[in-house]
Amino acid sequence: MVDMYFLTLAISIGLGAALTLVLLGLSRTERFLRLFHVRGSAERPRWGGVVFLAAFAMTPFVAAAISGQAEEIFAPRSGAFFGLLAAAALVFYVGFVDDIKLSSPYLRMAVFLAAGSAAYAAGYRIDEVGLPRGFSIDLGWVGFFVTVLWIAAMTNALNFVDGRDGVSAGVGIFACVTMAAVAQSSDHPTVALLLIALAGAGLGFLPFNLPPAAAYVGDSGAYVLGFLLATLTIRASTGPTDQVFVLVPLVALGYPLLDLVLQATKRILHHQHPMKGDGDHIHHRLEQYGVGPRGLLFIIYSICALFSLGAILIHWVDETWMEATVLLGVVGIIGVVLMRLGYIVTMWNSRSIVWLRQRVFAPEHAD
Repeated sequence: MVDMYFLTLAISIGLGAALTLVLLGLSRTERFLRLFHVRGSAERPRWGGVVFLAAFAMTPFVAAAISGQAEEIFAPRSGAFFGLLAAAALVFYVGFVDDIKLSSPYLRMAVFLAAGSAAYAAGYRIDEVGLPRGFSIDLGWVGFFVTVLWIAAMTNALNFVDGRDGVSAGVGIFACVTMAAVAQSSDHPTVALLLIALAGAGLGFLPFNLPPAAAYVGDSGAYVLGFLLATLTIRASTGPTDQVFVLVPLVALGYPLLDLVLQATKRILHHQHPMKGDGDHIHHRLEQYGVGPRGLLFIIYSICALFSLGAILIHWVDETWMEATVLLGVVGIIGVVLMRLGYIVTMWNSRSIVWLRQRVFAPEHAD
């Protein structure tokens, strides 16, 4: 079984690297750039989405053709895989349109919600949430909205962190490998294989995306990576009784989720649109400390590694006190990020908090 996963990883890395090289070669031809009307053709090409989706789509079939083990676990579920690919292709399309010419944010959100609904219909559902000590919450009809919201949020989260070379691809790889280990341990070998295929596609592309990058991930790449991660982690975290132990993916995807929540909260407190872009993400604040491109990746990858370790420990430990200890460690990491990068001060001095402080502590001066 382990050999099958290493084979899958090798195939996907090879496909990812080969596709990137082919697209880099094609992107140097003026006719190819004019064909797609690539926005900013003088820039480095944004082919991450093409590489991620194509390598992810081909890898399971190639692995199944070579390995009997891969064929045994993948062939019975190949029909459902095509449904997942169709939803991912829809997400890729809106991202590719963004890479060529910026589209409406409302159109993007509509596509994410539609793709999330398709994933729910295909069986990727959060209907019952598993909690420590054997407790659970049956979401009922609310499960549909929780599932779609999770998928849409994660699709956006990977795009939020895609602001510097190597960040979103590396963050996605850490999450894929972590959740693949969780899926294998939870007796979901097909999901583990697909997550490894996605990780390999990212690893094949990553050398060309490290600073100074020869190719960009692009919106299409970030959307595909986020959508597939969000969808597959649902099944990877599902136990034998169909309960989804959400704490594991929440921690495994801690870095992009933290950046998403920080940006949305900060913008709302400042009376701004929560999805309107700005230059105040975690990677921007790290740069303000004088961190260079390589140092930036080292810090972000280190944070992701800590989140991955936390997710694996939460999945494997059985004692409640041990889970609580790991969670405290995760909260400590978040606290350090918030304090060292000044987000606590930023939110304390936001328009909404200042308004609230005036009415609580100095109501006579509030007006």
